[in-house]
Amino acid sequence: MRNKISYWLFLLPSLLGVAFFYIVPFIYSFCYAVIDNMTSWKFVGLRHFEETLRNPLFIQAAGNTVLFVCICVPLSMGLALLLALCLKGLKRCRPLATLILLVPLVVPSGSIVSFWNTLFSSNGLVMKALLQAGFSHDALSSSDWSMAALVVIFLWKNVSYNIVLFWSGLNWIPKTYYEQMALEGAGVFRQFANVTWVYLAPTTFVVLLMSIVNSFKVFKEVYMLYGSYPSPDIYMLQHYMNNQFAAMNMQKLSATAYIMFLVIGLALLAVFYAQKRVTDSFQ
Repeated sequence: MRNKISYWLFLLPSLLGVAFFYIVPFIYSFCYAVIDNMTSWKFVGLRHFEETLRNPLFIQAAGNTVLFVCICVPLSMGLALLLALCLKGLKRCRPLATLILLVPLVVPSGSIVSFWNTLFSSNGLVMKALLQAGFSHDALSSSDWSMAALVVIFLWKNVSYNIVLFWSGLNWIPKTYYEQMALEGAGVFRQFANVTWVYLAPTTFVVLLMSIVNSFKVFKEVYMLYGSYPSPDIYMLQHYMNNQFAAMNMQKLSATAYIMFLVIGLALLAVFYAQKRVTDSFQ
């Protein structure tokens, strides 16, 4: 009992902070989502949810966000796994390579945006180099180029975090499994399919979960690069919510937040269910 009391006393400051800054405001915001306005506080039910789901800007922002997630999540996971395996196989200069790959984790966001702005702005180094290489202004100002720049920024910022997770999972795999496979004449690819991929499955689902969550947190970089109203093809849900906040439309903002919460929650539940199915199939 004394140990339990000590645990709760140590946890209490963090629990109070989470409750005060996250849980209570999130629950209270539901009141904004079901009232007419902040003056009359007239109950209108799910009207704001229906209007949000029918709003063309919301539909466009949701489509762009889903496209961004579908592109970035597989790329970041595949690239992180490849780099983690390369680090695992390095015999020399592994600390230096690890330091280089983990630099994005410690660089402040403002410096990151300033760096990418220097590269990808209309007068940036990359733009000038591509213009000199023969690309036209129309091609470089297209929405495809803007989306590609966002994908590059996301990968540079988040691949390092995924490398750490995959590296941790790789180190938990016993070396004796690889030695036994090598004695049986198995090559690198067979060892990866029968050992690495099987025992890395739980870590892969954790990386998938974190990648999905992080893909919804790219707004700061996009906002500082392209502003509140970027090209329609890179107008994300975060832009829509930020503009609702700027207009003090707390009702639509709260409704959008709960819609995002529901969608992300269902996606994460699907990931947990798939993880359980895969884990049970290996046992």
